[in-house]
Amino acid sequence: MVTLLSMTYVPAAAAVSAATPNAVSAATITLPAGNYSKLYMLGGGVNGKQANQGFTVNYTDGTTTKIKQSLSDWWGPPQYFPGESAVVQMASQISPTGATLNVAVYVYGYTFAIDGAKTVKSITLPNNRNVVMLAIDVSARGATPVPVNLSAVYNVAGIVPNGTAPATGGWDSHGYSYSAKLIGSSITWAGSKFTLGASTVAQTLQISGSPATTAQVGQYYSFRPTVIASAGSTLLTYTVGNKPAWAQFSATTGTLSGTPSTGSATAANILVSVSNGAQSATLPAFNIAVQPAPVPARTAILGWSPPTQNIDGSPLTNLAGYVVHYGTSSTALNNKISVASASARSVEITSLSSGNWSFAVSAINTANIESPISPIVSKTIQ
Repeated sequence: MVTLLSMTYVPAAAAVSAATPNAVSAATITLPAGNYSKLYMLGGGVNGKQANQGFTVNYTDGTTTKIKQSLSDWWGPPQYFPGESAVVQMASQISPTGATLNVAVYVYGYTFAIDGAKTVKSITLPNNRNVVMLAIDVSARGATPVPVNLSAVYNVAGIVPNGTAPATGGWDSHGYSYSAKLIGSSITWAGSKFTLGASTVAQTLQISGSPATTAQVGQYYSFRPTVIASAGSTLLTYTVGNKPAWAQFSATTGTLSGTPSTGSATAANILVSVSNGAQSATLPAFNIAVQPAPVPARTAILGWSPPTQNIDGSPLTNLAGYVVHYGTSSTALNNKISVASASARSVEITSLSSGNWSFAVSAINTANIESPISPIVSKTIQ
């Protein structure tokens, strides 16, 4: 559990877990009684930009100020509608499973001019779940902003601790939310300082990942674990036990990498761990079996010039193709490849074993009559 916004806008006791609402949508919010000329809000749109949304400021005399405001989508890009500012850009968010996604999301600020000659009573948000607010305050000209207590109307779990799956649909009704990495910093906007609180409860350090359990001689291998740490944890130290002799290990990222050479043995019971100084976590032990480099394919490319005459010296006019003869001895050309194309000039023969190979070519006409073979050529395959 983390303190969401222990600042002027939200009571310091406000806390958030996966199921704790900490944002407001489609509600009427009581405002501090007084005469104010400005109203400020933090929030944004979800499921796309929300155009021309109706906000109603209610006064104690029964009158209202109706305001139309367009809101950019929290995934961006910011549209910078009139009255809108991009207050915070976060580098990550929380997915419906609790995983941290490296997708930028935004918190927007909105400024409304209201009737300072009247005493405010409340503000009614648009009846639209896709418009969500995190914080509100009001202020008179030149006066210190007055916080608005949202705790009585919270109905959206908009920000959750890292590694925790959002409940109640999250910020956008699809299970996504702001990451608790927002915790531990300050924001100054519209003349007010938002001081975002630190964790109230330590979060369990977690490490996960599925390292490949085979590596190949001559091929680069790399594995980096995924770590979920408590908000504000920046100093993480990684260690490894039973590291393969051919690999390197980074104590700052936890990356195990390297290229095994011929003769590298299977590494067993490898243990990758992470620590934040107070807690530690270790991946389940795993092995990396080193496989030999693949045997290269042995091939021969045989080329020829097309015949122009028959054996009797007459012009060749009905060439149909060729037959390639080959074998491990010039007297035993036991393998054949038919090439059914008169325009062919070469053929690639694959999957040959090491040793000496002999090759010859014969022509075949449309009457399926085959000529004698060409002179035999030989090649040693390594």
